[in-house]
Amino acid sequence: MVLVDSGVNSSHLFWRFNLIDLKKIKRFAQEIHDKNNDGHGFDHIERVVALAQKILLTEPSANQELVLATCYLHDTYDEKLTDDVPKQKAKVAQFLNELKIDKKLIDELFMIIDNMSFSSNLIERKTLSLNGQIVQDADRLDAMGAWGIVRTLEYGWAKNRVFYDPNLPPLDYNSKEDYHSQKNNSTLNHFYEKLFKLKDLMNTETAKKIANQRHEFMVTFVEEFLNEWKGQA
Repeated sequence: MVLVDSGVNSSHLFWRFNLIDLKKIKRFAQEIHDKNNDGHGFDHIERVVALAQKILLTEPSANQELVLATCYLHDTYDEKLTDDVPKQKAKVAQFLNELKIDKKLIDELFMIIDNMSFSSNLIERKTLSLNGQIVQDADRLDAMGAWGIVRTLEYGWAKNRVFYDPNLPPLDYNSKEDYHSQKNNSTLNHFYEKLFKLKDLMNTETAKKIANQRHEFMVTFVEEFLNEWKGQA
């Protein structure tokens, strides 16, 4: 681990992973995600990393290694993937400690993961560092566009949800717990409850540009589906 001093003060210290650490982190995440079939497989993680790399090209002040490490680990203890979040988070922490990563870096990584999700920001928008904003943007971008549609379908199938039921209107959520405890819902509602809102929640200029195109693609898909449902197309 190399500590790089920006020459300003201690609040501007950047912690960097070496390449072998990132390789180990990638392998650790892959073992967790490889068998997932609800839209949170390792292919999702790799796309988030690629999107973050694209955003990083226009955000030179960000800590690239921290961003990429967080991208790899951001879903490793997500409540949608594990029944015991504290236990799984402890497993991730133990892994990072075994890599002898500084506690300050581990704390920032967990702070980003714990505050970046859509459900964590339902009541109020959490304040994230630039590093966190990039990870959040990359993750949200992969929930949009063509792959966002594919992942939404995968998640709905995994949860045995009906794709569309006109008798099930989109829901409003008052908390993270409320959001994750939903039971009687349709897959199409997810577009209205979350995906159509993401465009206006992007942080970086690069992400905003990508989000605009992906948003329009999703809107077209839903409009076409509803027109065909009604026999109007």
